[in-house]
Amino acid sequence: MIVRRFPVLSFALVWLAAVFPPAGSLRAAEIRILPVRPSATDPAIKTFDTPHRIYLRPAADADSPDLAPLRGELLLWIPGTVAPAANAARKTDATAKANAKTETAPPAPTAPDAPAATPPPDADAPAEPRGAGREGAAAFCELAARLGYHVISLRYPNDRSASVARFDEDPAEFERFRLALIAGGTSKHLTLPRTESIEHRAEKLLQHLVRTRPDEGWGQFLAADGTLRWEKIAVAGQSQGGGHAALIGIRHRVARVICTGAPKDYNLRLDAPAAWLTQESATPKSRFFTFNHLQDRQAATFPQQLANLRALGLGAFGNFVIVDTAAPPYRGSRMLFTNFPGGTLSSQEAHTAVISGRNADVFGRVWRHLLTAPTE
Repeated sequence: MIVRRFPVLSFALVWLAAVFPPAGSLRAAEIRILPVRPSATDPAIKTFDTPHRIYLRPAADADSPDLAPLRGELLLWIPGTVAPAANAARKTDATAKANAKTETAPPAPTAPDAPAATPPPDADAPAEPRGAGREGAAAFCELAARLGYHVISLRYPNDRSASVARFDEDPAEFERFRLALIAGGTSKHLTLPRTESIEHRAEKLLQHLVRTRPDEGWGQFLAADGTLRWEKIAVAGQSQGGGHAALIGIRHRVARVICTGAPKDYNLRLDAPAAWLTQESATPKSRFFTFNHLQDRQAATFPQQLANLRALGLGAFGNFVIVDTAAPPYRGSRMLFTNFPGGTLSSQEAHTAVISGRNADVFGRVWRHLLTAPTE
């Protein structure tokens, strides 16, 4: 009897390894980063010209057991606000452009509705610490590439935060601000031409990749008229970028929405979530996933953050879950939180902890869940 069961046991172990591979099993294959300046994709793009980053799986390792099969989906990563770096990026660095290479290879509580004591939100607009933007998300983007996504980390005008609208009398100002960045337009706090917007930059980058790397399948993410095929795109982002991802998911039917450290649009004047969070969504809410820190007070305290998520409709999938004491699939919740590493953290430390590469080993299974959990 024991001998006869060995084949069944072996099959089960193989299946489990395929579905739930160990944390380090997708790290052997090298993922290269291809930098592409926005202005190289369209000369009409004049500002914020530090390179987009494209995460490339080596063709030679396409059948490697270290790489999951291609998903036929694009992960569009939208970084958060990094004001000092973004302001510096406005200036043209002729020397850097001349020397830029076309391609390089990089050598708490268990289930209450709120913590016992919650400090007030930070008074200033949230700006991510140095290294917490695209650099901080590199491990997450590399994991996405290994899990079969085409991956782009987009450069866009990110020197101002949507939190500038948190004291406005009009609860719709958050949405106008974000839409100006997403598609171009005017709000009380920002005016941006279409050519500098997230959508335009993503379209032009994909068109550029289709021309310069025709064998890698980038064209599947563009419609015949050159616009984005949203249904093939998973939009994701940290902080302000996570808010953009959520609003894009509300306005377009996308493959998946992932918000880390987000969405933060809470109106302090009205003591209520931003109006856009309650809008009817083009993307089914089962495709929304969020991951936040209990001690993150950037523009919203924990209770305010939870109010935002519930306004977004994510309470329909159960109460929030603290990942520190739970395992995937986290009871199906779309509201994941952590208090790692415990103790007292500054708000900025907590804000970026959920996506920091320093925590890749701790949050690897959470990230994998965000990227691959089944959706309707």
